[in-house]
Amino acid sequence: MNQQIIFNNDFDYCPQKQAVRFSCLVSGLKVCCYIKVDTDHSAAALQQIKQDAFIWEDRVELAIDADEINSDGEIWL
Repeated sequence: MNQQIIFNNDFDYCPQKQAVRFSCLVSGLKVCCYIKVDTDHSAAALQQIKQDAFIWEDRVELAIDADEINSDGEIWL
């Protein structure tokens, strides 16, 4: 699939979903991406995910290609 994906640099921890969250634009639509993390180490997980951003962006691209965006406009990794 040939589509434009723009990643925002908006990593944060979402306590309601107990996951690190970031977003991207896919064909003009905002998609929220979540990575489930241990709540006891959320700050460390957030820092590590920020450092590994390119790896996670690659995984999001694969998920988009596999049409894994759920009905809420989310991708869970």
